[in-house]
Amino acid sequence: MDTAKKTGRKHSTMTSAMFFIAVVLSLVKESMALPSGHFPDSNFLEEDRYSPGFLTLGQKYSIAIGSTVVLPCKINETENSSQYVLAWKRDIAVLTAGNVKVTVNPRIRLMPVQAHTDPHGSLSTGYNLEIRDVRNSDAGDYICQIGSMEPKEIVHTLEILVPPKIDYISPSNKMDIHKGAPIRMECRASGNPTPKIVWSRKNNMMPNGEANKTGNVLDILHANRHSSGHYKCTADNRVGQPDTREVFVNVLYPPEIEVEQPTVHSGIGHEAQLVCIVHGEPTPSVVWYQDTTQLGITEQFSQQNRGNKYSLVIRNVTYSDIGNYTCQASNALGKDRGTLSLSGLPTLCYFDSPTLSSYRDQYNISWTVQSYSPIREYRLFFRLASKSMHLLHHENPLDNHIYSDRPATNSHLYSSPFSGSVSAHGGDQWENVVIPEMNDYGAPNHFYNMVPPYATYQPTIRHRMSFQLKNLKPASNYEARVQARNDHGWNKLSSIFHFSTRSEDMELEPSAQPAVHGAGLLDKGLLSSSDASTITGTHFHKSWTLSIFIVLITTHLLPSLYHAALSVV
Repeated sequence: MDTAKKTGRKHSTMTSAMFFIAVVLSLVKESMALPSGHFPDSNFLEEDRYSPGFLTLGQKYSIAIGSTVVLPCKINETENSSQYVLAWKRDIAVLTAGNVKVTVNPRIRLMPVQAHTDPHGSLSTGYNLEIRDVRNSDAGDYICQIGSMEPKEIVHTLEILVPPKIDYISPSNKMDIHKGAPIRMECRASGNPTPKIVWSRKNNMMPNGEANKTGNVLDILHANRHSSGHYKCTADNRVGQPDTREVFVNVLYPPEIEVEQPTVHSGIGHEAQLVCIVHGEPTPSVVWYQDTTQLGITEQFSQQNRGNKYSLVIRNVTYSDIGNYTCQASNALGKDRGTLSLSGLPTLCYFDSPTLSSYRDQYNISWTVQSYSPIREYRLFFRLASKSMHLLHHENPLDNHIYSDRPATNSHLYSSPFSGSVSAHGGDQWENVVIPEMNDYGAPNHFYNMVPPYATYQPTIRHRMSFQLKNLKPASNYEARVQARNDHGWNKLSSIFHFSTRSEDMELEPSAQPAVHGAGLLDKGLLSSSDASTITGTHFHKSWTLSIFIVLITTHLLPSLYHAALSVV
């Protein structure tokens, strides 16, 4: 019985198919029949007159996958249009014939074109072909054909655009590689048009310094710590959204240390911080040493780390803390160390005076220096600059010798802390002068310890000093260096500083109302009288005499009284 049902169903299907084919053939036969009164010899001419023509041109359609496309086919209506069949084909397969859909594809639909008359009175009609939810398999040529002795047709080409999709990436997720080994990453993608592959690095530039690299393969010849990071493969063909995948490259290497500041300056009672920047994978452990003694965490010493920054903090620095320190980092692949120095010496001096003097034979040179303890004295060196200007390769160069406390060999050049001047006639040899640091009373700093009740030292880190050089050669170039000494010793010589004298002194214009030192003590009315200059000069003379008197008392009389009081006690 089942066999009979199957046979009946098969027979019914064949009958329907034969009937359908018969209908199509009859339509085709009718369309190919000649109109009455026409002869075969003139069929081309007659077909030209009576057969319809296309009002639509064939073209290419690029459609994203999943979209709907309508392929147009419009013809002009003629007297005998009904005798011609308009058919849609794909390659040799017939999709529709007239208003009959032949294909069983449910996504294809025949859409009659509404009859329309143009301004010239011509009537147009036809059938459009709609394809819904287009797929890759729908790509190809679609032919709209008018059945006649010489078939007329237009061809539409359908291209299916497919968004990019990464099908393969290697390594798939994470890659551990040792320092020095090559790195190779590969990425492939599909899509239409063919996607473009671009490699980039997350939140960083590529190892070669570029922003990205185009191509399926990314090669790094020798891995180092700068090669670590997240690498991103991006596939894009401007259809839909780009597709991306990431690979994390983890480079394994022994510790590498960078010292943030090789020499750290501090002072007794202050706080100091020594910093090492430590890199390594796996993450290294860090140990601190003072000379050869390993340091733990105490009230005096604390250790901190933020990311790759490891710090040793020394609170309330003492004399015993001044010295050399080492940070040592180690992991399973090796170790490294960095050396630092905690110094109480002054920093390098920095000249801040103008490079061009206001005078032809004088120059006021000034500099600044940082020191956590009092500056005791300075040593200033200067000379005429070499004409060849090879200043750093002079036959008698001045090195960074740290001078002892012995008297200066050219101490005769130092005139007085109150006049602050020195004469120089120039030459190949360096001239030098020792300049004591002055306190608020005009006395050298080495008197501080002699009069503690009267001259308390006010601590400061930044110190500034100036000195007047006289009897210089006009219109000449000079060079200078300076160093400073505090309780811990001499710092290194500064860099060479260049200055020049003028050929003639600058003419200074007098101000409309001269600033008078201590003018607040005078009657302002006196300044506008004819005797103002005399009064002002007398006041300056008295003020200068009083200043010298105070200095003499401070530097000579008060220390004697102090020692006398101590002896009585």
